[in-house]
Parts: sequence; structure tokens; C-alpha cells
Amino acid sequence: MKKKVLIALLVVAIISVSVMAFAGCDNRVKVGYQSGTTGQFYTDELINIKGMGYTDAALAVENMIAGRIEYVITDIAPAKTIASQDKYKDKVKVIDIPLTDEFYGFAVNKGRDDLRLQLNEFMTNNEQKLKDLQIAYITGVVEPKMIVSGDENAENALIVATAANFPPFEYIEGNFYAGYDLEVMQMFCEAYNYQLVIKNMNFDAIINNVNLGSAHIGAAALTWSEERAKNVNFTVGYYDATQVIICMADDTTFDDCKSREDVEAILNSLKK
Repeated sequence: MKKKVLIALLVVAIISVSVMAFAGCDNRVKVGYQSGTTGQFYTDELINIKGMGYTDAALAVENMIAGRIEYVITDIAPAKTIASQDKYKDKVKVIDIPLTDEFYGFAVNKGRDDLRLQLNEFMTNNEQKLKDLQIAYITGVVEPKMIVSGDENAENALIVATAANFPPFEYIEGNFYAGYDLEVMQMFCEAYNYQLVIKNMNFDAIINNVNLGSAHIGAAALTWSEERAKNVNFTVGYYDATQVIICMADDTTFDDCKSREDVEAILNSLKK
């Protein structure tokens, strides 16, 4: 009996060592992204890359600076916003080569097509004003409007789901909400006599909340996709977006790249 126990323990030990050795041999480059975003879907298609999900891109950048991951892939506007912040601007840089072609729209519950039509009307009638506001947010010259969430039980409440960790489109400033998407929602509510109610949640929960009717609208730099369009209706697009890489400021890996194909060839061949 003792011999059998000894053999069993030896087998377990060998398996444990083998598993640890295998884990230690994982030399894939680690790339961070915000979970549930196009950045995740794009990263998942890359060869030899280990994707690492985060609640927001800034946290992924913090982990890159700390040496836990090698790169971050995220939308170009928040990438540039993050890289321009004082605590990051000398440490990281953006590789300004588009990796995807996509556009943002507001997601609307399928049972509320009246809202989608109103939103489209509002966006069309205020096209230039909204474009100027968007440029101001993206270039960082705007004085952001501080937005307070209203009463969910109000008769005219418009419940908007967002993930307020994606500047310049939605973020929290002190005790207030701010960002382009939320300011547009505030303007829309004022124009159509709604009371704006903001539900802040994880990004990957927004479509489901709108689909189930827990929120009327999703406003969170949402990229249109066929999969999302099965569950919600989208307004007209309001921003042409793309995914880009954030890397350390002294990283020269992508310096000679001229195109998406150049970047992807490197990404698919990288090893630590």
C-alpha cells in the first residue's frame, strides 16, 4: 500500500512540475485591451499574442509601464488622450497606424425606435455643432460640461448605459460625469424634454442592458457590428474610429512601420 501511495505521489509531482514548466515556457507577448471592445476582438485574431483584458485602457497602460504586459491596443481617441496626460506623456507613445476601420453609434433598445429616430433627427439637425464639440474633446481644448444623473423614477427619465472610463467620450470628473457622448445625451434630453439618468457599468454589459430594456440607450463609444446589431438598433454613425497600439516611449519595434500589414507582421512574429 505504501508503495502504491509513493508511486501516486511521484506521478502527481511529475505532472505538477510539467505544468509549471509549460506555463513558464509561454513566451507569447502580452497585449492589453479593454474587455468587450473591438480591441479585444482584434487582439484575439493575432497569432502568438496573449490577450489580457482590463476594465479600461488606462489600467492596461499602467500595467504596461509596470512591465506586466508589453503593449496595449485601444481606440485612437482614448489612446491619444491617455498618452497626452502628464503622468504618461514621457513614458508611452501611440503608434499612429490604423489597424481597423469602424464607426461609433448610439445603441437603442429595439422596442424604442421612436428614440432612435429622435436621436438621428437631433444629430442631423446639429451636425456641425456636434462635430465642433467632438473635435474640441478629442484635441483637449474643451471645457467639459459636468453632468449629473437624474431621477430614474421621473416620468420622463431617459436611462443611458455607459462605461465612464473611456475619455474623451465618457469619464468621471470629481463627482460628475463628463465626456463627448454624455454631453450629447444631455443636449438631446434638453431638446426633447427628457431627464437624463446615467447607469455606469462595465463596458461589456452595456449591450445586454439595452437589449433587456434596463437602459433605453447605450452611449459608450460603441462600434457598430453585425453581432451587436442583432440585439440593439444603432443610430447613424458619429465618429470614424480605429484601433492603434500604445507602447513604451523608448520602444522602437514599430518605428519603421508604414501600414497595418507592417504592424501585424511584427505582432504575429513577436516573442518575449
